[in-house]
Amino acid sequence: MQDMNLLNQWIGGAIKLDRKQMAIAHSGMEAIAHGWKESIEMAKYNWDLSLQRKSQTYTGRYDAGGDFQKWKAMATFYEKYGDPVQKRAYRTLDTVVKFNNSPWAKYSANAMGAGDAFARTIIGRQYMIQRAARQALDEGIDPKHLNDFVKKKEELFRKEIFVKNKYGMWIVSDKAAAMAGDEAAMTTALEGSIKGFEAIANIPGMRAFFPFVRTGFNYLDVTFQHTPVGLFRQKYKMLTKKGGPAPHELAKYGIRPEDVAQEIALAEGRVAVGTMATLGIVAAGLSGNITGNIPWDPAERKRWRDLNIQPFSIKIGDAWVSYLSLIHISEPTSLGKISYA
Repeated sequence: MQDMNLLNQWIGGAIKLDRKQMAIAHSGMEAIAHGWKESIEMAKYNWDLSLQRKSQTYTGRYDAGGDFQKWKAMATFYEKYGDPVQKRAYRTLDTVVKFNNSPWAKYSANAMGAGDAFARTIIGRQYMIQRAARQALDEGIDPKHLNDFVKKKEELFRKEIFVKNKYGMWIVSDKAAAMAGDEAAMTTALEGSIKGFEAIANIPGMRAFFPFVRTGFNYLDVTFQHTPVGLFRQKYKMLTKKGGPAPHELAKYGIRPEDVAQEIALAEGRVAVGTMATLGIVAAGLSGNITGNIPWDPAERKRWRDLNIQPFSIKIGDAWVSYLSLIHISEPTSLGKISYA
């Protein structure tokens, strides 16, 4: 997702012919390639933590490892003060807890946590390089030679973005980079009128359900940022208001004053890309080069059959390419066989 953000940022700069923002975005794209080694190491580190039943680096709001340790600590209390029924109940639940916290029962969660750490490390490396690029441009470095310069100087900015833990692993600490990681992982805290949904997590038995609720809202928010609605978001209005944003407003998002233009370019690039994509899809639909479900009208179904038009597909050249897998629609058997009956 972050590489798409960098492309959006580049497009946002291109719209205003801001070569500085375009160069900074391009330097971030370069970071993806040579940041992989460190990101893979971080992913493996978090995977190993999960196998040891320890909390992963980016645990989010809840510390599963800490909760497990507190649960285990209750065993002594129940054995000493509990009656026979309470002891049996604890032992029964403890069996379930052990199973749910076993490495293989949590395989998917472990993998997602490792992937999250990988993505956040990549994002942190991109922020490092972009800061190095910005300073280089401010010092008058020719954009043509920017990437070579940045590769030599990026490590000077590591401690602005990362902090080293006691095991020698670099963890993202910069607020803006951390929030970009939250957005990529769909774990951004809810705000505004939907913040009340956070209360779901306080209902007994609903803590595990809350992340799914938050993910849905985050997905919708990112989607709306790629439409003109994104220009009415509080963050964009703050960045572009007359007189510029106040220091405390920037601090809320971890944005430095010198990075305001970069954030505006990202927001406007997202809207431009989303709008162009929407117009492209509309144009393709009007010209018959993108289809939905099979028509209800018998005559139209016959026309599709005669012309070999495929449902839920985009026409590329003379071939139809299905997009069903992209929108996660369960494909009925009849569609798989293109039944026009």
